[in-house]
Amino acid sequence: MSAPLADAPIPRQSPISRDVLQQTAAKIGIRVPAEKEGEFTEMLASAREAMEQVLAMDDYYPVPDIDKYPRTDISSLSPDENPYNAWATKVTVNHVNKEEAVSGILGGKRVVLKDNICLAGVPCHFGTDVFTNWIPKTDATVVTRILEAGGTIVGKATCESFSAFGVSNTSALGPVGNPYDKTRSAGGSSSGCGVLVATGEADLAIGGDQGGSIRLPASHVGIVGLKPTFGLVPYTGIVSNEVSLDHTGPMSPDVLSNALLLRAIAGTDGIDDRQIAGTPSRAHVPDYPALLTAARTRHALLQIGLPADATGMEPGQTRKMRVGILKEGGMCQAADPRVVECVTNAARKFGELGAEVVEVSAPGHVQAALIGRVQRFSQANNLLGRASGTRQSYLTDFVENVLPWNQEKFDKLFANSANILINGLYADEHYPQLHGKTHNLFRKLRTEYDSVLEGVDILVMPTVPWVPKVMQPRQASLLDHYKDYNGLTCNTLPYNNTGHPALSIPCGMLSPPEGPNDLRLPIGMQLVGRFWEELTLYKAALAWSDAYNWKVL
Repeated sequence: MSAPLADAPIPRQSPISRDVLQQTAAKIGIRVPAEKEGEFTEMLASAREAMEQVLAMDDYYPVPDIDKYPRTDISSLSPDENPYNAWATKVTVNHVNKEEAVSGILGGKRVVLKDNICLAGVPCHFGTDVFTNWIPKTDATVVTRILEAGGTIVGKATCESFSAFGVSNTSALGPVGNPYDKTRSAGGSSSGCGVLVATGEADLAIGGDQGGSIRLPASHVGIVGLKPTFGLVPYTGIVSNEVSLDHTGPMSPDVLSNALLLRAIAGTDGIDDRQIAGTPSRAHVPDYPALLTAARTRHALLQIGLPADATGMEPGQTRKMRVGILKEGGMCQAADPRVVECVTNAARKFGELGAEVVEVSAPGHVQAALIGRVQRFSQANNLLGRASGTRQSYLTDFVENVLPWNQEKFDKLFANSANILINGLYADEHYPQLHGKTHNLFRKLRTEYDSVLEGVDILVMPTVPWVPKVMQPRQASLLDHYKDYNGLTCNTLPYNNTGHPALSIPCGMLSPPEGPNDLRLPIGMQLVGRFWEELTLYKAALAWSDAYNWKVL
C-alpha cells in the first residue's frame, strides 16, 4: 500500500504559492492545468513541510571512538617544514593501549590519508578554498580499520582540487612538487600521498582513485599504488566524485607493504553498497602478505595453481603465469615512444623469470578515454549535492559546505572542476540518456577485457604515457592545462569504469625529452587483472621487483 500523500500539516504561512508551483513545473517545460493548481499547490506545500522537518532532524553517521583513538597534535606546517607541500594537516591518531596497537598487523606503521578521507575532528580541505572550515564528524571505514590494525595515522596529505585532476598543480594549498624535480608534477589527485611515501615521511598511504589518482602519482614518484577491484575496499566516509567510479586503496614503497595495507582495509563493511556481489567479508579477505611470502619462499610467484579437474590435472599442479602486453596500451595520445619501449622491455623480463609473455589486443581500449570523458560529466551531480540513490553513509555536512553555489565559489574552483560542472549541467539538460549509455558501453568494454583475460593472467601497459612534466601554473588557462596533459589517463581511467584491479609499480627511469639528460625520472608499469585477483597482480609485481632494480633500468 502506498504511503499517504500528505502526512505533514500544511503550514498557514507556507512560501509555496501557485506561482512557485508553476515555476517548478516550468523547469521541465510543463504547466500544471489551471483547474488543478490549487490541489497541487497544497500538495507541494505539504511536501515542503515534510522536507523541512526531516532536515531539522539530527543526522546519523558512524560514531568514531575518540576515547580509544584520540586525535592529538593537530597542526599545519610552515613551508620550511613542508618543502614539497605534500602535507595538508599533521595529526597523531593511534590506539591508547600501546601494547594492543603494536600487536596489530600495522603496528608501528605511519599511515597518511588523502585529504578527501574523513577523520573526525580534523580539518578536511579537499584541495579547495570553496569552503575552508569543514571538520568531519565521522571516521571513514578505512580509518577505523587502520587503527584497529595498530597503525598510527600521522596526517592528511594534500590532494588535488575536488580530486578532479591528475596533475599536482591544482590544490588551493599550493602545488605538490615531485621529489625528483620540484618543478614537475607528482601526479594526482593523491599527490601528497605519493610524495610522503616516496620521501619516507610516511610508511603507507591511503589514496583515492576515480581515473588513475592512485596509480598516476605512484608512477610519477616511483612507488607502488593499487586501485583494487571495484568495491573490495569500502568507500564509506570518503568524499565521492561519482559513485560508479569511486575507489580507495593502498600506496606504499614496495609490493609487500602494499599487500599488508590492503589486508588491513579490505572487505565488506555493511554500509557501502559499492561493494558488489563477490566482495569478501572481513573474515574472508585473503592474507595477501602471508600468501606472497609463502610463494616467494617456494619460488612460485609466477606459477598459477590449477584446479583439480583442469584437463585431468592433479591437485597442486601449476602452470606458468601468462603475461599479456596490451597492444593498445602503447597507443595513447601523445605517448612518448621511449616510455612505451621502457615498459615493453620491462614486461618482457617476466619471460626471463619463467612466465609466458605474449602480445594481446583489446581494440575497445582506444575508445575508453572518450567514453570516460563523457561519463565524468556526471561528477557535476556531486558538486550539486544530488544524492546518487544508493544506500550508503552520505556526507551531508560536506554538501552543506559546498552549496549553494554563487559566483564567488565558482571563481574559486580550479578550472577543471568548473568545466565538469558546466559540462554536466549541459549534458543533463540536452543528453539525459548519455550517462546511462556510457555505463552500457563500459560494460561492453569489461566483457572485452574479460575475454582477453581468459587467455592471460595479467595485462601490462604503461601507467603514464610520458615522463613527469613541468607543471603549468595553477592559474593557466584551461586550454593550456588540457593541451599539456591530454591523454594522461588513457591507460588508467578505463579500469575505474570497468572495475578491474590495477597495480602500478616502478620499472625504470628516463630523462625528460627536452632534457636535462642527467635528470632521471620514474616510469610506471601497470598490471591489470581479473576481478578479485589482486594476489595475482602482487605475485607478478613481487617477482619482478625481487629480480630487478628499477632505478638502474
